[in-house]
Amino acid sequence: MPISIRTGSESDAEAVANLTLQLGYDVTPADAKERLARILARPDQQLFIADDDGRPVAWLHAIKAEYLEADPFVMIAGLVVDRTCRNRGIGHRLMEKAEQWAKEQQCSLVRLSSSAGRVAAHRFYERLGYTIVKTQYAFAKSFDADAASKVTRLAPRIDAETV
Repeated sequence: MPISIRTGSESDAEAVANLTLQLGYDVTPADAKERLARILARPDQQLFIADDDGRPVAWLHAIKAEYLEADPFVMIAGLVVDRTCRNRGIGHRLMEKAEQWAKEQQCSLVRLSSSAGRVAAHRFYERLGYTIVKTQYAFAKSFDADAASKVTRLAPRIDAETV
């Protein structure tokens, strides 16, 4: 059965959590389910799932954003393809789906960020026609007692397994 792309659902929480671990972020299935419930209820966000023979093997999270200094655009908030399924065109198909959704949202631009250590991902995006437009630092500030752990979880673990 060929790869199929569909809209995500709360029932994808376990697969989404497992795939997110491959990005280097620790997310439990319970956390994923809670976050999916909020994300899926929003018309300005979309989660696409790639299935291989009915098994979720990739996800892409897209967000419609509006900034004062820019026309509305779609931001790719995350993309992961199971490491056993890479180089099969799955990420490309998900990006095409996100670009189609961007056009439906009357956005003429898709943006994304990628951690500096994900060199293979950078080459992938460049092959799809994306251009590096800047490098930057990312800052965060937490407002609760558990601030240190919340902030450190924003940066992925980058190792041979996550790139």
